Amino acid sequence: MTCICAIWALHYWGRSGWSEPTLFILPVWIAWIARGYILVMVFGLLGIFSVCFLMVFGTTPLSIADEENGIVSCLVIAGFILLRLRINRDEKLELELRKELELRISQDAQKLEEATSQLKKDSEYIRFHKDIAVCSNDNLPVEESLQKALQRICEQTGWPVGHLYLYDKNQEDNLVSSNIWYLEDPDHFETFRNITQTTQLAPGIGLPGRVLESRKASWIMDVTKDGNFPRAKQAQDIGVRAGFGFPVLVGSEIVGVMEFFSAEALEPDPKLLETMENIGTQLGRVIERSRAEKEKERAQMELRRLFHRLQLVREDERTGIAREVHDELGQVLTTLKLEISLLERKLAKLDPELMKKTRFMIDLVDNTIQTVKRISSDLRPPILDALHLPDAIRWQGMDFEQRTGISVRFSQYPDQIKMDTEKATSLFRVFQETLTNIARHAQASKIYVNLECKNGMLSLQIQDNGKGITKKQLSDSSNLGIIGMRERAEACGGSFQIVGAPHKGTTVTIKIKI
Repeated sequence: MTCICAIWALHYWGRSGWSEPTLFILPVWIAWIARGYILVMVFGLLGIFSVCFLMVFGTTPLSIADEENGIVSCLVIAGFILLRLRINRDEKLELELRKELELRISQDAQKLEEATSQLKKDSEYIRFHKDIAVCSNDNLPVEESLQKALQRICEQTGWPVGHLYLYDKNQEDNLVSSNIWYLEDPDHFETFRNITQTTQLAPGIGLPGRVLESRKASWIMDVTKDGNFPRAKQAQDIGVRAGFGFPVLVGSEIVGVMEFFSAEALEPDPKLLETMENIGTQLGRVIERSRAEKEKERAQMELRRLFHRLQLVREDERTGIAREVHDELGQVLTTLKLEISLLERKLAKLDPELMKKTRFMIDLVDNTIQTVKRISSDLRPPILDALHLPDAIRWQGMDFEQRTGISVRFSQYPDQIKMDTEKATSLFRVFQETLTNIARHAQASKIYVNLECKNGMLSLQIQDNGKGITKKQLSDSSNLGIIGMRERAEACGGSFQIVGAPHKGTTVTIKIKI
């Protein structure tokens, strides 16, 4: 716009000539070029006033050309002024728009910062909940899981002391210290820890008691100024001020209270208390899992005791039946053989044909006597009572070799082992069951037996060169033979292990403390 006005004015004045009114444009033009916008307004208004004054009140009459130049000059100056006003208005509007934009940007930036901060907090809480969930579900001892949870909560909150009270029905329904702590500075909080370890709290008493009674999270701004905090009265300075606690729940049952303390007095944080109540439900799973594990262990122990008792009864019954079969039935068969032998002698002269039948009867009785001995021996090998365990195992191995044709070799074999009858019987039965399994399933041609005693521990190892037991067979719950051998060993306080490899045989190892 400026350039157009300037070109048009120069063209006009170049044709009509320069005159005095045109000189008033120069200051305006110079001020415009110098970007002195206020001077443009001032020089412009003065120029228009001066040109009009010259044209109306000038002492010397102006020529027509000068009057035209004056009008053109006024128009040009007016154009500069109007353009300046337009620019000022646009600049003002632009400034307002810029300020509004900057304000919006600032507000948006503040909102974004607040949202980012909130997102960061939410992310921290999500990670915090995840860490607690991991602590709750890890297959760790209950004390270690709760210890990790205490530490993680203290790290999240920045509080230096964490402790767990457990609800004990055997202590008049009081809360008892669990000895599970997190202490950022153990020396500084030693007094508070010692006091807490010896302090039991009833419902409604102290911070944990209030949590137990209300079943909700609770906060104390300053325990030293709280009338219902007994531990603060037991020492001049217990080292803690603010505290909060929340219940640990298994379903609807409170099993404990977690408490946390700061060295400074702090205002309550409702958001933190709400979060901790949710954490209490998660941590209850640790206690619940511990209870389930203890119940499982108790049930397994009862089953093991029952199995042990059944084995004792079974061995007693076997011993009794073996004795009755061997003594009663054996004596009857022996008497019957003697009587038939006498009958044979009398019939030898009277009836030779009938004597042959009596001889057949004698052979039949002899076979029956051998069967009775075998049954009696299977029920309770007499060598196990008459001699030591090594002799009984060696005898059983030789008998197995004769019956099956599978070679049995012994190594590291002691002559005598002093151990009680119950353990010796269990070890012998495991050996018998192992030989039976080898004969049925292993397809082996050789068996190696190693029996040794070191440092009060008796170890029996049976290895074959058969096809090898598979992992599927080992994990098969219907394999009662392996289960029975394992239970026999564990009932005697020992261990049982069976390892197999394809085409490399199977090794059974049982260790019992004597």
